Amino acid sequence: MRTVATLAVAAGMLAASVAWAGEVESGIPVGRSVPAFQVVKVGGAEDGVKPGQQLCYR
Repeated sequence: MRTVATLAVAAGMLAASVAWAGEVESGIPVGRSVPAFQVVKVGGAEDGVKPGQQLCYR
């Protein structure tokens, strides 16, 4: 009985959080420019950039 009550409470909390969250918007809107951002190379292609080097993309 205790397990059923726990599952019912968990299901209720999940349903409430989904209803409260609303629609998720992800990414940059169409037509808007991408701002500059910093990255650190960790590996990959041999492009003359050493792993660990910080780069700025614009």
